[in-house]
Amino acid sequence: MRADRGRVRHLRSDPAVPVPEAAEADDTVVTVRIPATPERLPTLGALAAATAVAAGFGAGECGELRDAVHRVAAALLTRTVPGSAVDGTLTGRAGTVLVRLQAVTRAGPVPGHAVGAATPSLTHSAAAFRAPFDGAAGGHPTVVDLCWARPE
Repeated sequence: MRADRGRVRHLRSDPAVPVPEAAEADDTVVTVRIPATPERLPTLGALAAATAVAAGFGAGECGELRDAVHRVAAALLTRTVPGSAVDGTLTGRAGTVLVRLQAVTRAGPVPGHAVGAATPSLTHSAAAFRAPFDGAAGGHPTVVDLCWARPE
């Protein structure tokens, strides 16, 4: 589960999952920047659950999605450069939630696991990308994309 040197590795991908490319007028889009500390993880989970509500997910599905975002973000935080931040963009559209997390990380595998285990009732996909080392940033610019869709 590792992506480096500008390559993307799909951790699990389902072609039936629509991935929103750009926000549309009816989308709910939330952007957030939080310090890369474990104490701030509940913020990401709460925003993920709220975005899922806006996308029409049920209470159980919202909880599953919140837990999955928390697990992936926690794995990402273990690799972030000290003193850095995590940027998140959460997009909700009828029956679909897309979460993009961006951070500067040290070497090591890029997280993406636990997406499916935490969301058994939802169709899902995950992809991660880690760019080459950026001396100015002090680490590797890293992006983790997560997508969930309600089964039709």
